[in-house]
Amino acid sequence: MLKIAHRGAAGHAPENTLRAIEVAIAMKADLVEVDLQRTKDGHIVLLHDRTVDRTTNGRGPLAGLTLQEVRRLDAGKGQPVPTLEELLRTASGRIGLMLEIKAEGLAEEVVKMVKQMGFAGHLIYASFLHKEVLRVRDVDSKALTLALFEGVPVNPVAFVRDARATHAGIALDSLTPTFVSALRAAGIRIFTYTANDPADIKFARSFGVDGIISNYPDRL
Repeated sequence: MLKIAHRGAAGHAPENTLRAIEVAIAMKADLVEVDLQRTKDGHIVLLHDRTVDRTTNGRGPLAGLTLQEVRRLDAGKGQPVPTLEELLRTASGRIGLMLEIKAEGLAEEVVKMVKQMGFAGHLIYASFLHKEVLRVRDVDSKALTLALFEGVPVNPVAFVRDARATHAGIALDSLTPTFVSALRAAGIRIFTYTANDPADIKFARSFGVDGIISNYPDRL
């Protein structure tokens, strides 16, 4: 089972910052999950929300800010909002990555940047935007991809097959024996999110999932 640090080790350091990445490395996580979006002037940075309000001392939508403006913000404990390039340099050869694509039209550029930077390590592209997951596979047919889903669909495997994904990312509350069994029978690897409490981690483990995403990778 893979230990996946959510937004870095977000339970121990400001989420989606290089400090959170370093903590995840120190805690020997297998992968670190981060969120990718684009600034007004086209740079890819690590940020979960549409706006910078919750995670920085700034205000407004990320899409309305240039990289220079974003870099002046405090993402917590003096940490700046990192770029994708900075993440790849920091993590390469040290920890695997799960890159969650949060915005439409980002997949091709992310894949190309990963290749250009020569990232060394386990890497999975993920998104709730399943067209972006599909686009990743169009650009790199060998890429590992994860289709994120919340809820239990009528057809338990169609959303993964339609996205040509190698993995399914299932919300913790959506884990059911029938859902998991159907994915397993289809040869689809299963990650679950976000298990933080010991009881939730035990629950996730009981399904034999392939990976657990947690703010506290040290608890996995």
